[in-house]
Amino acid sequence: MEHPVNMEHPAAPSPNGTGHEQREVDVRFIVVSLIVLLIGAFLVCLLTIGIFRYFHNTYLPPQATYVQPPLPPEPRVEDKPYLQLQNLRTLEDHVLSTYAWVDETAGTVRIPVDRAMDIVAQKGLPYHNYLDDITKGSKNAKQ
Repeated sequence: MEHPVNMEHPAAPSPNGTGHEQREVDVRFIVVSLIVLLIGAFLVCLLTIGIFRYFHNTYLPPQATYVQPPLPPEPRVEDKPYLQLQNLRTLEDHVLSTYAWVDETAGTVRIPVDRAMDIVAQKGLPYHNYLDDITKGSKNAKQ
C-alpha cells in the first residue's frame, strides 16, 4: 500500500507565509553593496589616520619642572644592606664593650657586659624563698 506522492505546488503563495521564493537573488545589488562597504571602510581608515596625525603634530607635552619625590616610609630598600648591618654591629659592639655615662647627674654608668657578669657572679643574684611564704601561709590558715 503505497501512498501517492503529490509533486504539484500551488502557483500563488500560501497565506501563512510557507512556500519558496519566486525570484532569484540580485547579484548586481550584492556587488554594489560590497563596493560601497569597501569604499566606506577605506574612507574611515583615512579619516582615522588623519585624526591621529593631526593630534600627533599639534600635541605639546606640558613643561614639567623637576620636583624631588618624597622619600618612602621606613624601612627602605637599601643598595648595600650589608654595610648598614656592619655599621649596626660595630655600634652594638662598642656599646656592649665600653664604659660611658648614661646619666651623669644621676650617676648612672654603662659598663661592659663581661665586667657586669663578673660583678653579678661575685655578689650573687637576689634570692627569695617563696616556698617558705607558702608553707607559712598554710600554717596560719589552719589556726
